[in-house]
Amino acid sequence: MTKVGFLLAEDEAIKLRFSGLAVSDDRNNARPVQVFFRYPEGETEKHYPFITIESIGINHARDRQHSEVDLYTNTSGPAQLTYWPSTSPNVTDSPNQDFMRVNEFIPIDLLYQVTTYTRSAYHDRQLTSQIMSKIAPFRFNSIQVAADDTSRRFDLLGWTTADLLDEESGYRKRIFRKIYTLQMSAELPSEALIGLKQVTSVHTTIEQTND
Repeated sequence: MTKVGFLLAEDEAIKLRFSGLAVSDDRNNARPVQVFFRYPEGETEKHYPFITIESIGINHARDRQHSEVDLYTNTSGPAQLTYWPSTSPNVTDSPNQDFMRVNEFIPIDLLYQVTTYTRSAYHDRQLTSQIMSKIAPFRFNSIQVAADDTSRRFDLLGWTTADLLDEESGYRKRIFRKIYTLQMSAELPSEALIGLKQVTSVHTTIEQTND
């Protein structure tokens, strides 16, 4: 079932993007890579390799903020209200209203940290290759959010190597770790929908005054 709602929809989209990866070695031609939100508690060596996802920031994207604009249903053009961010691909009118109005959505950027953990340098290289060439390349990258059927910008801002010594093995083995910082575009409503009635007639009164 598709998750809806701000952050829930975006989290689901990014987890789906990184799910289904696999690495190979001389013992397994397709070793699956599990995906978790945050570091999995109690996980042991048999679960390697795996990927963790963490939300690390929400910024107002002022460079994408327009002047005050109202959006309407039952209209066409740039002011048409066609979806509700992170919730629905369609906005329908209330049975008792002719139009629905809302102030233009607030553009924001969501920052995520995606970290890969492997036991071998070979698996580490395979994951790095797949992520940077197919999952989150530096250019021409986007991500589909199912909740509102939008295609969002999904930018790889950078990555770093941060290998660890494994505490569970008495610090005798290395965990190969890569940390990727990614940015997803999103929008946030600033108010609830407001119902409007269509004007069907205009009545005027002409008054004569003596100057």
